[in-house]
Amino acid sequence: MLDLVLRELLANDSVSSKTQNEISVWGSTDKKQDLAHCVVEFCIKKLMPRMKTLAINVELLDDMDGADGYCLCVDSRTFEIQIDSRLEGDDFITALCHEMVHVKQYARGETKDVNQFTKAWKGEEYIAMYSTVKEYMALPWEAEAYKLQEELCEKYHLV
Repeated sequence: MLDLVLRELLANDSVSSKTQNEISVWGSTDKKQDLAHCVVEFCIKKLMPRMKTLAINVELLDDMDGADGYCLCVDSRTFEIQIDSRLEGDDFITALCHEMVHVKQYARGETKDVNQFTKAWKGEEYIAMYSTVKEYMALPWEAEAYKLQEELCEKYHLV
């Protein structure tokens, strides 16, 4: 009887682990880690409410070189995010929301890395290189991320 109960518990655990998003956060302070975890959960609920198999790893770093954050798509459900831990308040929340928009873009197949210099955005290929802030902001996936980061940050404060 105990064997049957243990097998059932293990079976249920393996099912639930496949149907729940996994969020890991490390670096910086416990308070910043908790905030990052909450913001990631919030963004998943707002941007990808039906996705339950995401694995999102967030690293809070104090040595980011000129960027607030980065998002790396490992595969269609696994993502590595780096955020500058020196950011405070809304700047921190907004940077994380921005990177979570990129998670949404990759997870939904809206954007794909074609090669080192090319991205596909909604089926159209773009050279993903820029030399000015204006060129960077004109990239369609960045334009969407900058637009949605502000909306998400505002909505986050209303929760």
